[in-house]
Amino acid sequence: MDYHKISMLYGSQEIDEFIPKHPGRVQVIESPDVPSEIDSLEDDLIYHLENPVDSLPLKALVEKHYRDCGKKIFLLADDNTRPNIHTKILHPLILNYLQEECGVQKDDIRILIASGTHRPPTGQEIEELILGPEVYQEYQEQVLVHDDSSNLADLGTSSRGTPITINKDAYNSCLIIPVTDSEYHYFAGVAGTVKQLFPGIAGRRTTNSNHPQMFHPQHGFTPECHLGNTEGNPVITDMKEMADFVKEHNPVFCVDAILDKGEITYLNAGDILSLHEIARDKLRARRVVPVDQPGDLVIVSVGKLGLNLYQAGKGIHAAWNAVRQPGGTILLLAPCQDGVGSAGYQETMEAVRDLPLDEALAWVLENKCSVETFRIGNQKPVDALRILKTLESGRISVLSEMDPTELEEIYRLDSIPGAEHPQQALRSYLTGFLDSNPEALIYVLEDAGLFIVPKHGG
Repeated sequence: MDYHKISMLYGSQEIDEFIPKHPGRVQVIESPDVPSEIDSLEDDLIYHLENPVDSLPLKALVEKHYRDCGKKIFLLADDNTRPNIHTKILHPLILNYLQEECGVQKDDIRILIASGTHRPPTGQEIEELILGPEVYQEYQEQVLVHDDSSNLADLGTSSRGTPITINKDAYNSCLIIPVTDSEYHYFAGVAGTVKQLFPGIAGRRTTNSNHPQMFHPQHGFTPECHLGNTEGNPVITDMKEMADFVKEHNPVFCVDAILDKGEITYLNAGDILSLHEIARDKLRARRVVPVDQPGDLVIVSVGKLGLNLYQAGKGIHAAWNAVRQPGGTILLLAPCQDGVGSAGYQETMEAVRDLPLDEALAWVLENKCSVETFRIGNQKPVDALRILKTLESGRISVLSEMDPTELEEIYRLDSIPGAEHPQQALRSYLTGFLDSNPEALIYVLEDAGLFIVPKHGG
């Protein structure tokens, strides 16, 4: 049998030639080809540090707030659930600039891993997946991991009633430097910039109060909470207001990047709120992909970020925008070697395992999504159940290392057997699918950060 010469990542393993050639169409959905705005990365970074948006230059901020204050400067870094290509590239350059150009003493620098409500990364993960060996080995004693339940400063409440808590060490520093990469987010609209503060270094009770603002009793998510949208989006609006609270006490100088196909193609620095708005506009041309019609099957990979089912759900969400509803099928490639990855997700799905989809979604919204009852992870069952409702049961298949019975009975996902031989498993699955759907339109989605917009509905 002949196969299309298409490859995808299953975790870190590349799999190729697994889609049989057939009478239908196979289309790889790629990121839009947007020219890079980077000429020389180091030179461009220095330019933006010295010519920032709506902020004093970094050197002037250091001179104003650091000299003789006895406080530390805090650089923020994403945790291991993010790609961190930008972290490994930008942190060494910023650390060097702070010391060589701004006169900051090395001992006065701290690197805080903005792990939010995720499990703390291990030392090995920080070295290999976040900072890289060179920075980690040199600054190991100055690397801190955020704890969302202790060592928090209390800043009051936002206008939406969210208690504003944030890492006390960062809050009491003389300067906070978030180093982020902006991306589309499935309910906050746009990730990066302000999200590295909230929920990145926020207290859990802040996040547990902010996130329930996404829910809607009929739709699951309020219509404004979707990929790329920040207008009228209550979650990101609340986060931006809380970031403003931090700025009133402590200078925040953000460095933000956008990556395309693993390369930094856009860079900026300055006011964190201004950068958020600019990134939203920059991402539109880079992440929105129109297609003629929704697909019968959408194959999606979350690559190395498929550590657990919770994170891999972003791939299902991305594929959902591209697939025919109802009756389309999603095929997710994610090893999920860490299992489910969220106690809230697991416990909620277990609670509704025996309920029909409509009743399950209604139960979750009523019992798990208020400010009083919400815990991190409860947004994932809402997203998963509403997606299943639009596709019909049995329409999401997963190639993973997870227990097939657990996937099917609790998470309502069909497990593809034979994950130890992924190419063979995918060939077998797709041969069976095409026997039943010989003229199927198949989309291959290699980037779960894309927002696919069919011109004609399914």
